[in-house]
Amino acid sequence: MAALVMPHSRPATTNVPIGTSLWHARAAGICVEISENGIVANPINSLNRLISCSLNPTVKGLVWNRGQNPLKEEIKAFTDQCLPDGNGMPFAYEQIDLRNSLSNRVDSVNTLCSKLVSKLPSPLRSALEADALMLCSTLTSLCPSSPWLTVQLECVGHNNCSRWHQDMYVGRALISYTGPGTWLVDDRNVDFEMLEKSLGMTSEVSDRLIVPDRSKVHEAGTNSVCLLKGNSWMDIQGLGVTHKSPVVERDGEGRVREKRLVLKVDLSNTQPGI
Repeated sequence: MAALVMPHSRPATTNVPIGTSLWHARAAGICVEISENGIVANPINSLNRLISCSLNPTVKGLVWNRGQNPLKEEIKAFTDQCLPDGNGMPFAYEQIDLRNSLSNRVDSVNTLCSKLVSKLPSPLRSALEADALMLCSTLTSLCPSSPWLTVQLECVGHNNCSRWHQDMYVGRALISYTGPGTWLVDDRNVDFEMLEKSLGMTSEVSDRLIVPDRSKVHEAGTNSVCLLKGNSWMDIQGLGVTHKSPVVERDGEGRVREKRLVLKVDLSNTQPGI
């Protein structure tokens, strides 16, 4: 595995208040210094390595390339027939407050993941349940004091979350089973001034303004595990990792070439909406 290259040191930063976006912080008159130290650890070659690297406060995003899924064809067949319009809304969604299950947290998370995949065909059900449990266990072990755990499955057929951004939650772990995975970028390759100034522009225009060097983008592959630290991650330096969903390719008639089946696990300090 390639060694992590640490960026040059920068001046000390002032963190964005927990759960606050950069735009809202500055709109409220809060002076925010942007960290340029945050990096994406890519590639990661194991779950243990992902967990150990995530303990480094400089690492804001991680990509574990798991290779081809053994159920690739079954997953594609299912994705092709689910949600024909690919509207990006979750077709399976479950959420719990972990504070209500302190004595039997493991059982509660097991039940949560079992419900999430209950409508999937076999053998997808057991495989995706195992992945959901892995992502839940990873996030909750890294951030044990964050109470709200949300899991969802989406069939995405449009450019969802298409603008470069950071998230206000504690953290997200996700897997794209079909189609391309999430795009992430190191802090030093983000123009944070343009991140604000480009609000309201289309992603086609803002993308190249916010991240001028396209070659610096980390693109997670199909079946890779991504861990994204949000603005509320404990000890985050400045903002969470800057990321976006991949561009969905269409054919000459405007039809999506390949929809994305995405498993998402979110950990939050306050209850998020659907």
